[in-house]
Amino acid sequence: MAFQRWQIGLDIQNGQICALGIERRRHGWQLRHWWQQTLPHDTLRNGVLQTTPALHTLLTRWQRQLPKRYSLRVGLPPQLVLQRSLPLPDITLREPALSRYVAASAQRLFPVEPASLSIDFRAADNSSQLQVTAARREVIAQWLAPLKQAGLRPDVFELSSLALTQIAMRIPLRHNQLLIHPLSDHWLWTLAGETTTSGAGSEPLNLTQLRDTFPQMESVFCTSATALTGERVQCCRPFSLLHYLQPPLPVQEGEFAIALGLALRPEDI
Repeated sequence: MAFQRWQIGLDIQNGQICALGIERRRHGWQLRHWWQQTLPHDTLRNGVLQTTPALHTLLTRWQRQLPKRYSLRVGLPPQLVLQRSLPLPDITLREPALSRYVAASAQRLFPVEPASLSIDFRAADNSSQLQVTAARREVIAQWLAPLKQAGLRPDVFELSSLALTQIAMRIPLRHNQLLIHPLSDHWLWTLAGETTTSGAGSEPLNLTQLRDTFPQMESVFCTSATALTGERVQCCRPFSLLHYLQPPLPVQEGEFAIALGLALRPEDI
C-alpha cells in the first residue's frame, strides 16, 4: 500500500555490512530488500565506527536503492553501551514526567556526567522496572557522521545483542535455550529464561566453554551452520520469520540475523 514503509535493519561489523528491509503485509512480513558487502577489518575500532572513503562510497550507493519512506534501525556494539535497571516509583508516571524521572536518576545509575550521555529507556520484562540504556553522545555522533554524509536518516540505534533477542523471542526460544550469532571478532548471545538476557563474548566458541559459561542452558541454536557444531546445536534460520520471500536470497541467511532483528524491532511509541 502507498502509505506503508520499509523497516530496515543495518548491521555494520568488522569485515562486512548487512542490511535488510521488510514490509508488513496482511498475513506477515515481506522481504523487500537485502544488501551485503565486505568491509575492512578495522571499520570499527573499539566499537566506534570509522568514517572512511570506502564506507562512504558503499553507504551512498546503498542509499540510492532505498525508497523515500523507511524506518532505519542501526545496530550498536554492546561494549559502547551502559545498561542499568531502575525501579519504577510507587506513583504512576506518564510522559514527560517519566523522562524527567529517568534523567534525574542518571547521576547515580552511571559513573559518567549525565550531560555527556544519550539516554533511552523501556519497560523491562518485570513491569516494576525500567531498562535504562546510555551511550556517550560523542560516540553516537561518530556513528551518525558517515550515515548522514551518505544521506541516510537513522531513527533508532539499538544494541546488536537486543536485535538478536528479537529473533529469539519470535522463533520462539524455550526456557534456557541459547542463541549464538558468531562474528569475525566476537559473538553475540541471548538466553531465554524467566528474564531473557543477552550480551557479547570474545572467547573461542565450543560447547564445553558454553556449558561452563551458561550452566543452565539446555540446547543451543546458532545462526551459522559451521561455526558451532554438535548434537545439541541446531541451526537458526532467521528468514523463517518472514512469510513472503522471493529469490534471489542470500546464501547464508544467518549472517542477516542482526539486521532482521533490527528491522523487526517494534516502533517506539
